[in-house]
Order: sequence, then C-alpha cells, then structure tokens
Amino acid sequence: MQLTPCANGIAIVTGAAGGIGVGVARQLAASGWSLLLTDLDAAKTEAVAATLRNSKNTVEVFAGNLADADYPEQLFAALGDRPLGALVNVAGLTPTARDAALIHKVNIEATINLVNAAKTRIAENGAVVLIASMSAYMVPASAEILAAYNAPTASEVTAALLKLAPTPEAAYAISKRGVIALTKREAKAFGARKARIVSISPGLIDTAMSRAELSQAAATQRMLEASPLSRLGQPDEIGTAAAFLCSPAASFISGIDIPVDGGLIAALGL
Repeated sequence: MQLTPCANGIAIVTGAAGGIGVGVARQLAASGWSLLLTDLDAAKTEAVAATLRNSKNTVEVFAGNLADADYPEQLFAALGDRPLGALVNVAGLTPTARDAALIHKVNIEATINLVNAAKTRIAENGAVVLIASMSAYMVPASAEILAAYNAPTASEVTAALLKLAPTPEAAYAISKRGVIALTKREAKAFGARKARIVSISPGLIDTAMSRAELSQAAATQRMLEASPLSRLGQPDEIGTAAAFLCSPAASFISGIDIPVDGGLIAALGL
C-alpha cells in the first residue's frame, strides 16, 4: 500500500511554519507531493520549504492570514490553474491566544470559507483534511450548539458560537467541534466532485503551543498523565496520518473525524 499523491495534483498546507504544519509538510513531501506551503511569516515558511525541495517535487510559499476575508481567493490565485490534489488546513489558534472572538474567527469561520473555496477547486480523487482537536470531544452536541454550526453564513456561525463560548478555553473546544461538524456536513458535496473531506483530532502533540498549555494548565498535565501511551505525540505522527488520508490508500474514507491522540479520548471516556 503506497501513499502516492493524487495524479498531477498540488497539496496545500496551511499553518506550514508551525509544529504540526511542518510535520504534515514533511510527510506529504516524502510521499511525493509537490507543495504550496502557506503561513503568516514568509521567511519562516520559506525556511521549511527549503528543507523539503528535491529533484522530484516543487515546494512553493505563499504568505497570508487565514483570518482575512480574501485569503482563499489569494491562496487559490497562487495555485493558478493547477489541480488541487490535497488541502491540509493546520492553521489555527489555541486558548493561549486569549481572544475568544479571534479563536472562533480563525478556527471555524475562516475554515468554513476555505472549505467553500476548496470545493470549487478540488481535483477528482482529491482530499481535504482539516485539523480539529481532542478537545472537541469534550463539547456536548446540544441542539443549540448544532444550530450554531449550521448558521447560514460563516460569520453568523462565529457570532452564534461566541455567545455560547465567550472564554478562550471554551472557544477553542467548541470551534474545533465545529470543524468536525463541518467535515460531516460537507462530505456529500465533496463526494459529488468525486473527492473527500476528513478531519483529524490530534491529542497532546510536542509543539510550542502544547508546551505552553502544559506550562499554564494543570488539567492539561493531568491529561498527559492519563494518556495510555503516557507521552506527547510527534508532529510527524500527525503528518503521517494526513499523508495517508490524502492518498489513494484512503479512497473510501470521508466525512469522519479520526483521533490521533495516543488513546487519550478513550482513556477519558469521551
């Protein structure tokens, strides 16, 4: 079973200069994908790209802010007329951002806008992989929350969720629960284009963001201790899962969230 790329497709990775983004980019490059890496900082993103270029692929860089209304338009303009074989949306904010409104805007509103744009560009047999979180499993699927996820526009989703989750910690979890809901909702539309959409819920991963959470929250440290594998995951372990989901080997997987968490969700009984 080989993790070969979609024929003639380019893979886009958002948040490519961060810990998980680097792991995803590295594993996609190892699987033979040509890449378009995007993040806020052009220099940092180029530094990642420089380590991945070889004679078998191309790695390009686009600097942009996922939260900008015209980000999807600018991103796909950078892609040009080349087919979109895969999109892995890693970019997001954790509670350390300390701004609930911005967390909602980046994690769910911007993700909805990006997915809507990707639907018009995704190649046949292509895949979109969204990064959710194990925190999403701590959010009850109440009728009020589900109604908020299904608001008519992305900005209305943000407004509705902000009322339900006004703190950074709650905003993070509920916005990531929205990513899973979005994955399920959009599977049919992507299937109509003979393409797929899936989400991954990472557990505690060895990144700067997770280390900040561990240093500031005793509850996060207790979760690490409760994990069956009793360790942080590595960014490349998320990257390997993403590369698999973007490959033909995962051709019958769509509309579902896949935890990559060392068994923590099971250990917590979620």
